[in-house]
Amino acid sequence: MFKYENEQFINWQNKKVLEVKGKKDEEGQSVGVWSNNGGNHQKWTVIYTDNTAKTEVKGLDKDFGFHRNRPFFIRSRMPMKRIAECVGANNV
Repeated sequence: MFKYENEQFINWQNKKVLEVKGKKDEEGQSVGVWSNNGGNHQKWTVIYTDNTAKTEVKGLDKDFGFHRNRPFFIRSRMPMKRIAECVGANNV
């Protein structure tokens, strides 16, 4: 279970964070979980894809750091600002 906090996705159980593997800012690079070292390859921006101007009725889930019921994607904080994509996984 992950929480989005301070630009990082942090696993509650083991405190490891989501990162771009190998610190490589390349198209198609794998994303994994590793010990937190604070690098840009471990920092992300959550971008909501719906209209944020409308009144939000569900609100922020403070336990997880996300707004409820709003579609989003995550973007790397590395120079190319690549988007994380889940391909073929059923446990996300």
